[in-house]
Amino acid sequence: MFSLGQTKGNKKTKAKVKETKDKLKDVKMGDTVESDIRKDQHTREKTYKETGRNQIKANMNVNIGDTVESGIRKEQHTREKTSKETARNQIKENTNFDMARSLFGGGGGAEESEEEEEVQQEVQQEEEEE
Repeated sequence: MFSLGQTKGNKKTKAKVKETKDKLKDVKMGDTVESDIRKDQHTREKTYKETGRNQIKANMNVNIGDTVESGIRKEQHTREKTSKETARNQIKENTNFDMARSLFGGGGGAEESEEEEEVQQEVQQEEEEE
């Protein structure tokens, strides 16, 4: 019998909560200092973004002619291309290199340097003098 009174009380409290929620929905806030500041910040941000978009659109119509810097960059690019090409060609030449022939002097023979030739000539001259 005790439980019969509880459901009636529950219904009353739920009705009261619903009524207060409905009243709070109708509350209208007036302009405050915070809302004015936020409004100013929002308009400032919108105008900033708009000027950025307009600047990008304006930059699309700009034609860039030849400048000194572009000429230098072009020269550097061609120099880099040629150096890469010579590096590729050097690798191709190195694949045909025969280590045994260069070490043991087979075939074409090893070329002597100028210093060695001078030393040999001096030795020959000394032998002839003796």
